Amino acid sequence: MFIKRAKSRPSLRARDSDLPESSTSSPLAKGSFTADDAASGDISMDVDNNEEETSGSILERKKAQKKEKRGGGLGSTSKSKTASRLSFGGAEEEGEGESSTPFKPKKSLLSQQIKLLETPTNLASTSTPGSSTSGIYSQEYLTQLKASTPTRAPRRADADDDADEDQEDGTGLSRLAREKYASTFVEDTTAGIPDATAIAAAKTKRSAALEAKKHGSLGEMGEDYIALGGGKIAIYDGTDGPHPESRLMREEDEEGDGDEDMAEYTEANERMHLGKSANKAAARRLKGEIGEMIADREAEDEDDEETKEWERAQLLKAGTWEDEKPAKVAKGGFRPAPIPVARPVPSIASAQNRLAKSLADLDATKLEGEHNLEVTVRELAALEEQERELRLEVEKVEGKREWVEEFRGWVEMLGRFLEEKFPMLEKIEEDSVHVLKERAEMVNKRRQADDSDDLSLFLGVPASGSTESDVEEVDDLGRTRRTENEAGPSSGIRRGRRDERAARRGRRRAKATKSIADEDGFSTDSTLAEGDAEDYAVAQSGLEQRVHALLDDVRAEDFRDPDRGLALRFGGWRKRFDEEYTNAFGGLALVQAWEFWARGEMVGWEPLRNSSSLESFKWFNSLHHYSRPAQPANGHEEDDMDLDDEPPLGPDGDLVASMTSSAVVPLLTKAFEAGAYDPYSAKQTRRAVDLADVVAELMGKDSRKYTALLKAVLLVYHSHLLELSTSINSVTAHNSLPPPGFNPESRPAMERYVRRRIKLLKNILLWRREAPQEVRELVIRLVGEVLRPVLSRCWDGGGQEMAAKVLSAASGTLSPDLVGFLQQGPGSGW
Repeated sequence: MFIKRAKSRPSLRARDSDLPESSTSSPLAKGSFTADDAASGDISMDVDNNEEETSGSILERKKAQKKEKRGGGLGSTSKSKTASRLSFGGAEEEGEGESSTPFKPKKSLLSQQIKLLETPTNLASTSTPGSSTSGIYSQEYLTQLKASTPTRAPRRADADDDADEDQEDGTGLSRLAREKYASTFVEDTTAGIPDATAIAAAKTKRSAALEAKKHGSLGEMGEDYIALGGGKIAIYDGTDGPHPESRLMREEDEEGDGDEDMAEYTEANERMHLGKSANKAAARRLKGEIGEMIADREAEDEDDEETKEWERAQLLKAGTWEDEKPAKVAKGGFRPAPIPVARPVPSIASAQNRLAKSLADLDATKLEGEHNLEVTVRELAALEEQERELRLEVEKVEGKREWVEEFRGWVEMLGRFLEEKFPMLEKIEEDSVHVLKERAEMVNKRRQADDSDDLSLFLGVPASGSTESDVEEVDDLGRTRRTENEAGPSSGIRRGRRDERAARRGRRRAKATKSIADEDGFSTDSTLAEGDAEDYAVAQSGLEQRVHALLDDVRAEDFRDPDRGLALRFGGWRKRFDEEYTNAFGGLALVQAWEFWARGEMVGWEPLRNSSSLESFKWFNSLHHYSRPAQPANGHEEDDMDLDDEPPLGPDGDLVASMTSSAVVPLLTKAFEAGAYDPYSAKQTRRAVDLADVVAELMGKDSRKYTALLKAVLLVYHSHLLELSTSINSVTAHNSLPPPGFNPESRPAMERYVRRRIKLLKNILLWRREAPQEVRELVIRLVGEVLRPVLSRCWDGGGQEMAAKVLSAASGTLSPDLVGFLQQGPGSGW
């Protein structure tokens, strides 16, 4: 940022422009003169005397200017000026210093203008070589020219560095100017014009400096050297200023802030007065000056009027002015005053008519006023009615606001309650699924052992290590045993399992009311042992206690019982603000909140092993009644309505279906995947089919939740068929152990195995209505991969009779090749 100097320093160009033309004949002599020349009588140096201009206040200077302006006159062509004589090299020769118009350059108030007179007379008398010398400078002429050329005095070596920056030397240049332009202008310590040798030396020095600049070193020139062309590398130094690449030298403003130029309009020239008398005198003087300025302004206005008059007179002299002629007013003659026309005296009839008309007008005005009064009364009544309605509306809105605020607070508390309790409930549900999974694994493991024992009697024993079951097992006492010890159809372990199975069958027959001839193999045999059954009952009881413990620390009834909390709150919302309730899907929000209590109520629920159904749960009945709100009492409709008829569904629809979709179906899916569904149990299969029908009725067969439930059921059959197929392949492998040659238990074992598969086949066919295509694929896979190898090996030993039973059970679902095999046997080419 550049700041105006308080004292302007004349630049080289300004100093050059002040010299006379004769002093600029030599480039080295421009702007330079010696102290002797400055002290000689031929050179005059005048400084503008601005003391009178700068002294005094603004009002005094304005007053002086106004007086000068009025003293000049309106028609005068010459104005008085205070001139300072300047030397331009010809004033003394002309001899007309007083008559000619003086030249006064405008400078700053604190700056000084140095004016140089013309060069000595001997230089003016020196004639340049003309055409006679053919433009050739002789040695005598050069010597004379060098002697007449003014030069600077050499710089003193013992100059005081601590001198003031404004101190000028004999050349008229300050120390600050010399230091600033020292890198640009080399001081000329020689006298006269440099010769060819000096010029050649200067050129050589500059060329060497340029080469050094190109090769990266400044050499002797240092930082003061400024190349004419651009270098390869530009080195930036923060002290060089914002534009170090520029060749323009920045003027350093070190003195003053430039306010001297505006001193006339500021208080820079004002003096501070000390004392009351001095301040009063200054105030009186200022008041007088202000009055004089006002008078001067009025005088200027008068001068303007005089100027206009003078201009108007000049226009009249020129003949271009035309005065405005006043309009001539024609004088009229005497006009007598008009005599009014005589009117007849009004009669009684005309007065009566006039009064009657006025009375009629008054009656009309009265009627109009009465009508306006009636309209106003009606409008007032309407406004009062509107006011009452608005008051009721305001009260209603205020009541709604209070209710909404209270309901929002309750909902926030409910949200915090569910955030705290829901993770605990989910942990209990995980433990419940784990208990179901352990029970299913125990039953499946025992059933696989029974199948393995039966297969070992009529089909063979798998090789050691061929199945995944050939691993070490640890009993309750920490003893290990390997399943490879079971090798052989008549091993002790297998005989023990057969005896246990016979004992279980005997106990079931004793409890049954009637015995069935072909019961052996058709029983599900999914009951646990006495110890396992007790452990399972204890686990279920513990889960139930944990669910009740969730609400032990809850004292609010609306959080313990959803019928007293959720049903009342959301029912009141639906009753008060039905439209807002419907738009906000209040029913779905209710189901989401009620899901916690519904899932807690269904923990430990085994829908396929006990007789409890969905309708037996409390949440089912509560949501069923909430979805069908009671209609407002109406005499005629109440008489016509049957008491057994249920109210119609409300705007929420059937919320039981929503709860089934969000809570029941995911619970059933997890239970089926954990093994809660036994595919060999006809009772569980029928209950599972009934549950699927209920879900389809509530949600529709096209819903994703219903499809997910069916996939979970079919996955149970697929996984079980995979296990059976794997066991058959391991038994029929070439490295398996053969069955005993003759054993009376072989045929009964084969019949038991096939009966269990027939029972499985019948249970699969119960799902034909839900998924016909998937059921047909399962039946074909069961007969082709499991029963066909068994019946082929034992066709003559009872396999043909069992094939007929399989064919009768799977009629209409088998492929033609399987039907031919079951009818004709393995040797028929099927």
